[in-house]
Amino acid sequence: METRAKDVIAGTLRPNDPRRFLVEAMIGAMNADGAVDQRERDVLARYLAEHEMFAGVSATNAKLLIEMASDAVNFAGSATARIPAMAKGLPARLHRITAMAMACEVCVADELIHEGELTFLEQLRLALRIAPYEAQDIFAAAQAHRTAAYIDDRLLRLRSLIAVAIEMFTLRAVTLGKLIDDHRFELRDFLVALPDLALRQHEIEGLLYQAFRKPRMSGPDGELVALAASLPDPVDRYWMVVYAMCAEPPADLARWRVIPFISLAQRAFGIGDADMELAVIDAGTFPANLPRPK
Repeated sequence: METRAKDVIAGTLRPNDPRRFLVEAMIGAMNADGAVDQRERDVLARYLAEHEMFAGVSATNAKLLIEMASDAVNFAGSATARIPAMAKGLPARLHRITAMAMACEVCVADELIHEGELTFLEQLRLALRIAPYEAQDIFAAAQAHRTAAYIDDRLLRLRSLIAVAIEMFTLRAVTLGKLIDDHRFELRDFLVALPDLALRQHEIEGLLYQAFRKPRMSGPDGELVALAASLPDPVDRYWMVVYAMCAEPPADLARWRVIPFISLAQRAFGIGDADMELAVIDAGTFPANLPRPK
């Protein structure tokens, strides 16, 4: 069950690879103060050459990533102007935390934080939906040169939420009247495809099997409320709703108010309408070809 961040992101480059946007975040941070320091270049080069998340990326592809990222930032006109595209290219929570951490490490590399860098980091934080307290922890980790350890720690934190997500999707199956094996198999494939929740297939399948056969003593409304109570962090609750939305057909997300389970989840997790609209946007950034359960 042990998984590290590299196991979620590493490997050869793929279309719309999140690492393209991780590099953009670093390039943006380098350009945010209007002057690129060699120490900032060294951070970027070190990540591409040595960091586990870029394992499997050849020197040729690493150079291509830098060129694509630089062109994208230059074409946008500024590092800040490119931030919305970076956020769109980084749908998963793990991807977003990683981008923020790498951008912070670039900004602190020259030991002088420029106002332009602070503006860039704040705009990046807002676009990536990273809470202020999370951003403070990320920045502190960068200053202490422990970014990689921090990212692995956050992955462990996300993995601790998998049981909650599985219970939530089981309650969704109850609501839909689909507490059957075929639907369980579809949920398995869907959860494995979400980077934040991706355990090995047999591990997900085992957890789903237990959840599907768990005796249900009350209706899904009450069980969802109890489930939400196990998540004191509002950011965790927000992302649970994002994951629930990811299971719906993308074309239906604009109608989230009339999707029965989404309405149940909103009430249980205590998400306001404004944040629900943001969740629609975040869920919509996940690939259209996700193996969504029917």
